[in-house]
Amino acid sequence: MARSSVLTALVLIAMLAPAALGSAQGTTGSISGFVTDDTGGALPGTTVTVRHVETDQKRVVVTDGAGRYRAQQLAPGKYEVTVELQGFRTARVTDLTLTVGQDAGVNMQLKVGGLDEQVTVTGEASLVNMRQSSVAALVDEKQIRELPLNGRDFSQLTLLQPGVTASPSTQQQVDRGMGTQVSIAGARPNQISYQIDGTDANTQGNGSPGSAAGGLLGVETVREFQVLVNNYSAEYGRSTGGIVTAVTRSGTNAFKGTLFEFNRDSRFDSRTFFDDPNADIPPLKRNQFGGYLGGPLVKDKTFFFGSYEGLRQDRGLTTIATVPSRATRARADISAVTRPYLLLYPEPNGRETGATGTYSVQVTSPTREDYAVGKADHTITDAHSVSARYSWDKAQVDRDTPIPFWTTDTRTKSQSFVGEHKWIIRSNLLNVAKAAWNRAYEATDNIEKRSFDPSLFFIPGTRFANISVSGINSLGPDTNTPTFVDLKSLQFIDNVAWSAASHNVKSGVSITHYMNDQDSSFDFGGNYAFTSLENFLQNRPGTYEGQAPGSTTARRWRQSLIGMYVQDDWSARRNLTLNLGVRYEFITTPHELDGREASMPDLQANNTVAGGPIFKNPSFKNVAPRAGFAWDITGDGRNALHGGAGLFFEPILSNIYRAYGNRTPPYYNLINPLNPTFPTPPISGTSSLLRLDLVDYNIRNPYRVQYNVTYQRELPGRTVVTAGFVGSRGYRQIRNVEYNQAVPQIQADGSFFFPAGSTRRNPNFGSVRLRISDGSSWYKGLIAGASRRFSAGLALQASYTLGKSEDLGSQAVGSADFDNSFQPRYAFDPMDNRGLSDFDIRHNFVFNSTWEIPVPRSLGGAAKALAEGWQLASILTLRSGIPFTPQLGFDRARALPRSLGAGQEPDLVAGCSLNPVLGGADQYFDPNCFSLPAAGTFGNVPRNTIIGPGLASWDMALFKNIAVPGGRRIQLRAEGFNITNHVNFGLPQPTVFNAAGRVSNAGQITSIVGTARQWQFGVKVDF
Repeated sequence: MARSSVLTALVLIAMLAPAALGSAQGTTGSISGFVTDDTGGALPGTTVTVRHVETDQKRVVVTDGAGRYRAQQLAPGKYEVTVELQGFRTARVTDLTLTVGQDAGVNMQLKVGGLDEQVTVTGEASLVNMRQSSVAALVDEKQIRELPLNGRDFSQLTLLQPGVTASPSTQQQVDRGMGTQVSIAGARPNQISYQIDGTDANTQGNGSPGSAAGGLLGVETVREFQVLVNNYSAEYGRSTGGIVTAVTRSGTNAFKGTLFEFNRDSRFDSRTFFDDPNADIPPLKRNQFGGYLGGPLVKDKTFFFGSYEGLRQDRGLTTIATVPSRATRARADISAVTRPYLLLYPEPNGRETGATGTYSVQVTSPTREDYAVGKADHTITDAHSVSARYSWDKAQVDRDTPIPFWTTDTRTKSQSFVGEHKWIIRSNLLNVAKAAWNRAYEATDNIEKRSFDPSLFFIPGTRFANISVSGINSLGPDTNTPTFVDLKSLQFIDNVAWSAASHNVKSGVSITHYMNDQDSSFDFGGNYAFTSLENFLQNRPGTYEGQAPGSTTARRWRQSLIGMYVQDDWSARRNLTLNLGVRYEFITTPHELDGREASMPDLQANNTVAGGPIFKNPSFKNVAPRAGFAWDITGDGRNALHGGAGLFFEPILSNIYRAYGNRTPPYYNLINPLNPTFPTPPISGTSSLLRLDLVDYNIRNPYRVQYNVTYQRELPGRTVVTAGFVGSRGYRQIRNVEYNQAVPQIQADGSFFFPAGSTRRNPNFGSVRLRISDGSSWYKGLIAGASRRFSAGLALQASYTLGKSEDLGSQAVGSADFDNSFQPRYAFDPMDNRGLSDFDIRHNFVFNSTWEIPVPRSLGGAAKALAEGWQLASILTLRSGIPFTPQLGFDRARALPRSLGAGQEPDLVAGCSLNPVLGGADQYFDPNCFSLPAAGTFGNVPRNTIIGPGLASWDMALFKNIAVPGGRRIQLRAEGFNITNHVNFGLPQPTVFNAAGRVSNAGQITSIVGTARQWQFGVKVDF
């Protein structure tokens, strides 16, 4: 009761005390510095006027006793700074660019003279970060709008930054995140927070925002964005990984707009490695079009901005599946029960090896998307201003499965509204209040492309369901369909920034209420798993799971997240800033509106407990201190050393409890008999037939410790180099394990032995998948980067990361988190599963450039017109591969996992390497380096020892800019993706043994990452 009263009081204080709270949440910047005379003495009482050139908005501040000034909460853009003091010449800095999250240091030195005498310079703040200890990087307007982006997805540009790597095995799917999947400084993709205009933009599953089309449109809409890699300030919560924060463009005093259209056609493309060389290239028709318009409604006071983008695409794909060979189909000893299911598989039309062969087919995947944004900014008085932004996106993608009897139909619809009020209480005290409404609707279903005989259904009145056979592709629809998630959130933020003497204090509160309505079917119609093709032919099923009639996964979850912080950026000396902060953030206990909640506090009980809560709330002690420093070593703003460390908590939101909280008896029953019969499973029964999915009732709150030391140096030519070390240590990380395994005997050497005939740990149930918080993670990374701001027609950026990420299991939601993921083979020895993270990439190098090709001075007339206006932009990406594990496709250890081998590994053959890579698509690794372990034991091969294929890709764009009278410009663009047509292979088939013996296609690769060479042609008209 006392704790509840304290929490209630904290929430009320946060709601009723707006003037005591603060921070811009990364949507603005600030300009600060010292004003001195020509002897270096401080000049207090100096008037400093900061003017936003594009809107003529002004901020006036006065220097303090130390000559210090600070103008905060400034919109990104071009600024002019004017400094005036009686008895001194007026000084003015023009053409000063302020970017998102930047604390621009502008020091001014006044000379004796009259106010009417002026000294004007074209200035630029120090390019080196002199105020913040965090590791952060900016993606500016020129990069967003001029670098070649496959799909015009601006979030791809996060991958340009040091410490940021792709997560190529993370699926873009409903409840995992539909946008670009990245890992920041060793964090899982779902541990990253995305913000647009200072408010949350993450989707269900805490995933990256994006549409069904697989990206995030807005190249013409986003002004710029910042990637916070490590040890960011206390104003940021909801994340133990990194922060990606973007800002929408606004209108200005000048009417500006753009119209654009981009087209692709397969006639200009190359074949992929797996396309049939004797057939036409799979067809591709893609058209992206739209534009924006912004300007003043009332000059200097009211501005508007609006944009629209449409996408229409029909893309041909070559799918490859492993199916039974003709010899297998012709066998006379096939069970009469399984024969009709076997014959549903298409006959192979590619290479056949023994019992299996390949089947490939060209399919067409249509994509449709529409995206729109509207924004208005209004200055009420010098002290009050407001803004509002609304965005809307709707997309649909249909894609055939590898066995093309089903089409996966995915639809998304997102809406977002953000309103902001900014109040300049005094020149050194500002309050910003925001309200945001976000809605992300995601749905997916498998639509049958052919009819099936109802007599083949496992459960009458449902559908043709799923058959999984080790060594070949599954037959049937996705077991997680149909699914829809309708996540709505209402967020209130109130914050303040206060400057006094050497202290710049921020404090703030954020209250987010989540409304998560959903229905996520699981194993609807049933799902049989066979541990080998031979067992399938002889009708020897391994496991069965099926949703019992009357079960429902329809849920309406409600939950809130409350965060508060205080941050003091203290200028301890002119050349030393200390960043000191603390954040307190907690969740409310999840509540289901219809009362469909159940838990199992005692995992050895014989039944679940109906009613809430589904877990004990562990978040009330989540106090996260953070500290760091920024040291201007030489005092000239060109050499800086940064360092710091902090504590970051991961809130337990619906991505952790949603699916498992939906599948708990008595509201949902999943049949899981010990010795199932095919194809007529039981459809009801006692608890001993039930499989459970549970969140640990005593779950602990995950957190990570982040730390860094980095050095920055400004070089001639507007170039900054960065080098340093970033690291993190994760505690209480979420893992997904099988709790209800057999109990092993401990051998003399400490290894496990599972006797034949062992029973499950809790014999009252079948499989029990448990989401538990006993994981750990380790990340160490060396980062190096160089960036040249656009100058003299050239911009360059290079980044390199040498990193190593390890953990006790990377999957937090389920096996679909990563294509190379699996459930740990034994839940009760977490260290047994230690290995490289499923998203670990050891080496990552990215280079990008924009070059306005110079014209020889000797040219004139038509030759000059033809030669001028050419521009070249490119992105080069080189990275090593992600790891994977050779696996067994059956329960060799007799450990009673959920299904098949569930993470069991083979033994290593003497004399072989743990990374026996051969290369090539036919057999990427040598399966003969692995052997079957003794029955009842685990193999000795550790997790994730084989490194998969790396990636090399070079994207390039060539522009011709044509000036048109009236300040207009026509830009003709030709963009090539993977212009060298380098083959980037996907992961190979990792299963080396199943119940029938060695798997014939072990090590075979049947997919690529990215595309073959593609060309895109476009035109933009700027006015």
